[in-house]
Amino acid sequence: MKIMNLKNNIRVSILMLLLLSMISCTEDEGLTKIDLEAPSNIDATISIEQDNSGEVTFTPTGQNANEFFMNFGDGSELSDTIAAGETFKHIYAEGNYDVELFALNIADEITQATKPLVVSFLPPENLEVTITKFPADPLSVNVSATADNAAGFEVTFGEMPDETPVSFGLGDIVSYTYSSVGDFEITVTALSGGEATTSYSETITITDPLVFPVDFESATVDYTFYNFGGGESAGVPIVANPDPNAVNDSETVASYTKVAGSETWAGTSTTLSAPIDFTNGTLIKMDVYSPQAGVPVLFKIENGLDNTIFVESQESTTVANEWETLTFDMSALDLSTTYEVLAIFFNFNTAGSGETYYFDNLRTASAVDISLPLRFEQDAAIYNFIGFGGGSAAVIANPDASGLNTSSQVVRQNKSSGSQVWAGVVTDLTEKVDFSISTTLTMKVWSPTANIPVLLKFEDPNDPNTFVETTSIVPEANKWVEVEFDFAGADPSLNFGRMAVFFDFGTAGTGADYYFDDINYSGKAIEDFEGTAPAFIVFGNIDPVEVVSNPNPTGINTTSQVANLTKTAGSETWAGALFEVDTPLDLDTFSKIRVLTHSPTSGIPIKLKLENQDASVTHEVDITNTVANDWEELVYDFSGAPEADYMRIVIFFDFGTAGDGSEYYYDEIKLVN
Repeated sequence: MKIMNLKNNIRVSILMLLLLSMISCTEDEGLTKIDLEAPSNIDATISIEQDNSGEVTFTPTGQNANEFFMNFGDGSELSDTIAAGETFKHIYAEGNYDVELFALNIADEITQATKPLVVSFLPPENLEVTITKFPADPLSVNVSATADNAAGFEVTFGEMPDETPVSFGLGDIVSYTYSSVGDFEITVTALSGGEATTSYSETITITDPLVFPVDFESATVDYTFYNFGGGESAGVPIVANPDPNAVNDSETVASYTKVAGSETWAGTSTTLSAPIDFTNGTLIKMDVYSPQAGVPVLFKIENGLDNTIFVESQESTTVANEWETLTFDMSALDLSTTYEVLAIFFNFNTAGSGETYYFDNLRTASAVDISLPLRFEQDAAIYNFIGFGGGSAAVIANPDASGLNTSSQVVRQNKSSGSQVWAGVVTDLTEKVDFSISTTLTMKVWSPTANIPVLLKFEDPNDPNTFVETTSIVPEANKWVEVEFDFAGADPSLNFGRMAVFFDFGTAGTGADYYFDDINYSGKAIEDFEGTAPAFIVFGNIDPVEVVSNPNPTGINTTSQVANLTKTAGSETWAGALFEVDTPLDLDTFSKIRVLTHSPTSGIPIKLKLENQDASVTHEVDITNTVANDWEELVYDFSGAPEADYMRIVIFFDFGTAGDGSEYYYDEIKLVN
């Protein structure tokens, strides 16, 4: 290889001259020394004419490379030097070759790479294609191929109708990321030096990424779990919710069966498409439906590349055949690393017996609860308000603990003098606003000026373009009043986890202080008797309860239909009626029940009683009415009710007095706070 030695000698001489020049400049002129990086990532696209001519075109590439030359590997002379972006052409006889690429930077530093080349005029045979998908990036694929007599390959990925094939060589891997989900046909064509080609096609399915939170409701996410320790082939089927309740009323959930005879450590696992984001808190909540109470559930998260980096937490179920939320403490995690793998072990340390568990709604949470209802009674430091446009806010002692609001702490919001008309504050919640509970919210406010607008806005923390907002007017000044915000049409499936408040929206700031407190759902309807009537059960020898036209559609109740209870003459002192609701009453979110009543007599006790399904747990509250022959709102406080799934609502008019034939009406039964 005399020519090669000559080229090397020339380049070494040039490099020495350049080095001497740089030293001279450094000593004589004080110029800053320049460090040049050697060429790297040297490669070449290889294409061969399919006309039996043996002509091959090389297009070299590389980082920090501005010139290339080649050893074609067939005993011919070294090529001339070309600039980056240009190509080499060479005629080959049939055979297998190792071609050498040489890349130079401006200092003539050389980096060399070798690529295999097959020149054959026979058609390619035994084409084998490898298509790889990765759980951590479900939108991307890698493609590689091998074939006898093949000089190179072309691939199309099936996403565009007139797609330009991507060329790649022997030993190369081509990556592609899809812009949408669906089924796509990947076609790989093997090329040789002749006209004949060989192709292979395979249809793949691209799905949405599997990321936290996980709710099993999407039709385009691949919720694939892999079982271990037994039942490996079963996986985790996505099934209809076996028993929707207030804890979990979603349509679809995950189902895991711990098959009979499986290991004590049997469980199921999946790899997420992105690391779990713990900025919202280091707790993980999961809704669980277990056939038994007292079942230990171990939840484990691991680093996707190193399973020795993990955190695990164990909790036990407390109820059987009913949804509950288990909270796993992951505070021991290392925030400097990532966690993409999760594993769940039901009835940990006990061999499987064929029992089935359901789980749903995996999400992160904070040990600090900042969610509706917002009372602001916790440590003031945990509430982080960010001002904008000249607004600011902080939790302070209630400056006017009187009237409608005697709570200890409230939020003071300042709109500084000259601040923007849109000045306000924003804070992130630990749980999104659930508009399936109610699309109407209430807030207590205190303003130095009456008749000003207050704008309340909720948005997705990850997408500020997803939001809902509405305005309410403060009717009075210098006192606590309650205003209502109607978010009719808000989609409860969206992540409304960020809240913004704007006082006197549309007017520049004057330095005034405003206050707000007790942000909550205004209520959740239980029964309004406007649709199909519930199945009433009466007792104590009274006539059946009927749904009738409103006898007095005025004042606070102008609805069309109401319930009519006649306390028949001679009926028992404890006579009354009940009906059942479809799902347990949500006394965690709401502590009171409002009923509109209509009685011919004032000063009588009207009892409201709640019962669970078999009446083994009950709680009752008495209120004496004050209005006769008109509608009156009675609000029953059930904050002292013992924990239970209350399914029955029982009402007694003039409790303790035998019936005399009086007719009573009731309507608009609603959970409130």
